Amino acid sequence: MAGKDRKRQIARERYQRRMAAKAQARARARQRTAMGLSAGAVVAIVGIVLAITLPGSGKKPASSVSGVSPSASTSASASASPTPPAPTTASGCTSKPSVVASPIANFPLLPAGVDAALKTEPTVTIPAGAVPTKTEVKDLVVGTGATVGKTDNVTVDYLGMNYVDCAEFDSSWSRSTVATFSLQRVIPGFTKGIGGDTASGIAPMKVGGRREIIVPAVDGYGVAGSSPNIAPNEELVFVVDVLAASTPSPSPSASSSASTSPSASGSVSVSPSATQ
Repeated sequence: MAGKDRKRQIARERYQRRMAAKAQARARARQRTAMGLSAGAVVAIVGIVLAITLPGSGKKPASSVSGVSPSASTSASASASPTPPAPTTASGCTSKPSVVASPIANFPLLPAGVDAALKTEPTVTIPAGAVPTKTEVKDLVVGTGATVGKTDNVTVDYLGMNYVDCAEFDSSWSRSTVATFSLQRVIPGFTKGIGGDTASGIAPMKVGGRREIIVPAVDGYGVAGSSPNIAPNEELVFVVDVLAASTPSPSPSASSSASTSPSASGSVSVSPSATQ
């Protein structure tokens, strides 16, 4: 009997070892499964994070989601017409004769002793290069009459152009009508160019003279321009013929004479008036 008991004991021990080995195997399998699930969860979480963050890194405008053009804000700024910068260079150009709607024979009638050159509309040639940054003048015909004062009323022929492209924006020649106005009621560059300016070293004109006057925006119409013919920050050039000048009286007549300036309603386009 002792031998049989011994065999049964050995069989039980073997069985117990097999069961223990199976239990350990199942435990290891459960551990591997748990680790696999954990790794899968990590991968899923990383995938979700990437799905959220990657579109943002592509910087697609939120406006495109709502159906609004990505350029909407840019378009809004553009619609506000930002002020163009003042020109710094010119490519060079030459003016063309004014288009005269109703020519008048013998225009203009010149005072006695005035150079006959003032009978013909001037041609302006702008050199290529840097654009002047302050008011400059060049005498084309030196007058021999009375010296013009800064506050005088003057009668002139004039041509006004864009300095960069020589496009005409106003001209007494186009109307066959001289203009009379007060130098106190025009843009600073026009006042300096005709009446003189000690600080700028500009001498006043004399009656019978023809002068080219270059006017930067700071002495012209500034950042506002003068719609519709003068853009903001536009560089201008005038050629002015002074046919007469008179000292204003202390009476209100000065304002009435200014009403016949190139800014009057009879003007075809823009004038060197003081609106800035």
